[in-house]
Amino acid sequence: MEQRRWDTDERFSGISDGSSILPALHALTEAASRPGWVAEDPHAHLLPHLRRAPGWQVLGERLQEDGVYEVTVRPDEPLEGIKVYRAVIRLLAAIAEPSFFVRQSAPDTFDCVTGVMPGDPPGYATHGHLVRLVVTE
Repeated sequence: MEQRRWDTDERFSGISDGSSILPALHALTEAASRPGWVAEDPHAHLLPHLRRAPGWQVLGERLQEDGVYEVTVRPDEPLEGIKVYRAVIRLLAAIAEPSFFVRQSAPDTFDCVTGVMPGDPPGYATHGHLVRLVVTE
């Protein structure tokens, strides 16, 4: 198995663990597990922002039974490798709230949790969104 963490890595180890950020991650997972945390009507609250984001076409969308809002998108220009991920992050930034997590779960699929935690500006009640972007050519 490859030990390098990127193409020019010669250390094979980082400088720290990630425990300093864990309280925020745990708070997000705790909030996301509460009944009713996922906000209703992503067609009205999220879709208009995704449609207006430059560089992408929205080809389809559907709200799944588990609360995940799945949106199929196509970039206006061909993208490869890390450029796809970075462009997806820019697209998802159009709907980002104070807490924002993105993971590439498959070559063409990106899962996002975004939401408002207690005390976040502008002071709305805690809520969130589960979004899955499926990128097509």
